[in-house]
Amino acid sequence: MNSSINSAVFIDEKAKDFYSGTPINTDIMEEKLSEDLYKTFKENGKSLIVHKFEAANLENPQTLDYLFKGKDLILLDWELSGIAGQEYSLKLLNKAVSTPYINFCCIYSSSANFNEIPLFLDAYFSGLNKEDFESIKTTYEYIEPEEIQKLWNSNNNINDFFKENAIEIDNFPIERIREKSVELILRYIYISLVGEKVIIPEYANNDYEVLNVGDNSFIINNTFVLTLKKDLKEDADYNKLLGRISEIVIKNNGSFFQLLGLEMQSVFNSNESFIDETILKSSTEALFQFRNHLKDDKTFGIIIKKLLLEQATLKLRTAKLELLKEDFLDFKSNELKNKEPSIEDLFQLNVFYNSVSVKSLNPDDIPNLNFGDIFKGEGNDYFLCVTALCDCYYPNKIDHNFYFVKGTEFNDLELALRLGDTAFLSFLPNRRAVYWGDLEKPELKKIKELILSNSEDDSKKLKGDLALQNGLIGKLVHNIEVLNRFLYKPFYIKPKVYNVENNKLIGNKIRIWDITNNYAREKFDQNLNYFDVEYITTLRSDYTQRIANHAFGHPARVGVDFVKIK
Repeated sequence: MNSSINSAVFIDEKAKDFYSGTPINTDIMEEKLSEDLYKTFKENGKSLIVHKFEAANLENPQTLDYLFKGKDLILLDWELSGIAGQEYSLKLLNKAVSTPYINFCCIYSSSANFNEIPLFLDAYFSGLNKEDFESIKTTYEYIEPEEIQKLWNSNNNINDFFKENAIEIDNFPIERIREKSVELILRYIYISLVGEKVIIPEYANNDYEVLNVGDNSFIINNTFVLTLKKDLKEDADYNKLLGRISEIVIKNNGSFFQLLGLEMQSVFNSNESFIDETILKSSTEALFQFRNHLKDDKTFGIIIKKLLLEQATLKLRTAKLELLKEDFLDFKSNELKNKEPSIEDLFQLNVFYNSVSVKSLNPDDIPNLNFGDIFKGEGNDYFLCVTALCDCYYPNKIDHNFYFVKGTEFNDLELALRLGDTAFLSFLPNRRAVYWGDLEKPELKKIKELILSNSEDDSKKLKGDLALQNGLIGKLVHNIEVLNRFLYKPFYIKPKVYNVENNKLIGNKIRIWDITNNYAREKFDQNLNYFDVEYITTLRSDYTQRIANHAFGHPARVGVDFVKIK
């Protein structure tokens, strides 16, 4: 973590303005803290900006760039300009989490309502506005906030609470929230009932899911947000402050991936470069002669980016990452040997393996349809673009006729994890598994946990235990046989052509036209069907190419018959 933090900023309305020409006022703890933080960061080779906040800063883009651009760590006071300044803090936090290169943001305060900060985060980053929360409140005003607090303080089942209070997710007043977890939906209901205690924006902000990862720490839009109480003695020392931050990060559920990403970023920042001496021995004239030879700047840009990407890949391949050393991995495996990952945890790991949601580095760019893009249509239909990448770049050459394969949601996530890539499944960030092609769902017998008597001398009970165990073995054998037949059954993935008149993903959507005419009452039907489909994610190229290879091999299939034993 130390190597990943090089530049930081401390923002507080009481921070010391070092250029004010006045001495440090030791009666104001933030002024003394400003000086101590600056000194201890400098002594450890780190850059720290100390900024005395003013409300006008929020309206000045240059000041905001000065505060956030190139920063790794933000130390942000929770009550800028007193209690009323909590909204200022939230606005700055929104700026921080919307900046992709900021790794850490510490909400840094000695506020009396410090423990209520998570509720403020949920309300502010919900993507809902005051009108939305008023609608939720009107729907559930019969529920007392104290009842929800009582549930949170107990071990009672949240689904039972929903049934007892007639909370039906399918009828939740904000339709797009219905797909959220029941825990988050309940928090939104609570926020609506105590709206006067939190800050709800007049106009909705970006919808960033606030992931509570424990120990007063959260992940918002991939930024790690910690809540730290000010400690004048401990935080005057950079190493102790870093220790406090590190301790919280290490304890959170996704810490290994978070730290691995930071270490990789640190490798590029400190040691590796995209340009090596091989290309530096050439000249700019030679490069531009190559560009003029191609006579196509799009192709030229693609080639150069590909070379830079391969250079970065080779550099990372030779890097020695501390978190991937055998002794550390053995230590971590031993530490976790008695902890079983949940179905959700395994599913999310597969999402990371097989897909990436593409976001342009330039927010004004509108992305094009590309190889591997997955779209959701009506109902449970999904469409995967398997058109060659070169044709995606130049759709005029194919008359805008793109190849897709069609998929359907696979609702049994546990079975999806058991089948993995054998069934041409994809795991998507919208918490859905999708299978591609013609696939039959195997009928498996459900396995329940056995409750045995474990008696040592009661023969009747022992016979009962034995019967239960034999029944379990029978179900397992049945499921293995079904899965074996299922695994070796051929899968047919049929590519289909759709016309895409505009290959720009405007509003994250495209319109695809089914150019396959159908016969109706023995007359040729010229009415073509079209679908507006929404972008979900992009499969990594290896996964897409595997599906594409299978799909385009389908027309060359040969059917044979053998005598079968049933």
